Amino acid sequence: MRARSLVRTAFHRSGALRLVRYLNRKGARILTYHRFQDSSALLESQCAHIVKWYHPVSLTELGRCLRSGDPFPSEALAVTVDDGYRDFFDVAYPVFSAYRIPATVFLTTDFLDRKSWLWVDRWLYAFEHACVRILRIDLPSGRMNRFPLGSVEERTRAAWTLLEEAKRIPDEQRVKLMEDLPGLLETTLPDEPPPEYTPLSWDQVREMMGHGIEFGAHTKTHPILSRMADKREQREEIEGSKLRVEQETGNPVLHFAYPNGLADDYDSDVVELVERARFQTAVTMQGGLNLLGENPYLLRRIGVGLRLPELQFREYAAGFRVARPGSKKLGPAARSDRDMPDRASKTHRRPTD
Repeated sequence: MRARSLVRTAFHRSGALRLVRYLNRKGARILTYHRFQDSSALLESQCAHIVKWYHPVSLTELGRCLRSGDPFPSEALAVTVDDGYRDFFDVAYPVFSAYRIPATVFLTTDFLDRKSWLWVDRWLYAFEHACVRILRIDLPSGRMNRFPLGSVEERTRAAWTLLEEAKRIPDEQRVKLMEDLPGLLETTLPDEPPPEYTPLSWDQVREMMGHGIEFGAHTKTHPILSRMADKREQREEIEGSKLRVEQETGNPVLHFAYPNGLADDYDSDVVELVERARFQTAVTMQGGLNLLGENPYLLRRIGVGLRLPELQFREYAAGFRVARPGSKKLGPAARSDRDMPDRASKTHRRPTD
């Protein structure tokens, strides 16, 4: 690790990142965040770097260029934020506004309507508060059925391992598993989300509109869309979230984010539904830059977060060490900050690769 750190420092001191930025100047990078639970000073440092070296643009401007064929502004960079947690309003919004960086926030509408807090957070909370020392569970895949839960580290490992498994099973089975999980772990989930999982309010959404923040749709309940067998429910997740945001804001919703957003999480039928819903763009979590001529419904993003070391953030913003256009291989930059250790509870934290 020490040797790697020295190499990275030497790389930056050499000015090589300037060359990377120059080579990637015609591509548009889209950064994505999820949480802002750390000090705003960390975000201010990232924003200062963005405005010094890049041309911040809205996702709407990128979509216009993709449709018209006009070139992106040189060094174009758009900021997006997924899910709709309250910490965006409390921490990020004042900083983005101060630096005049536009952002697009993708809202999970049942979350904002307080019908349910996000299922991933409920999953992690259940493991954090588990009262059993051994979890015995048979998943539809037939894999992984016994997990020790005696320590924080064991609960964290089991939670994340089984969470990734749950994302790969049919959606109706995931929903059933989520319903059964508190009983299996002998714990109870509160009806209202704990403070660290609080959503934005619609009043906060309306307050931010017109001040550099635009809002997109991120489904109603955050399912893995490609795992849904019922096409009517699939369509309702997409179109229903769009309609709900439009009802609350009075503005057309032009942008969509696929939940989880990796290659297996959406398919051609899902992309077609998004296009038919009259979105202008849709974003994935496939890592890389976007070039003119790209499919506007398969835009790549680069996952960042406040706990990302400063030099790595600069590399990712430049497009260094991210998957190239056309590649399905995901490097570290392609993972979202949901998978990085910046969640509120120490039980949810795990080391990055």
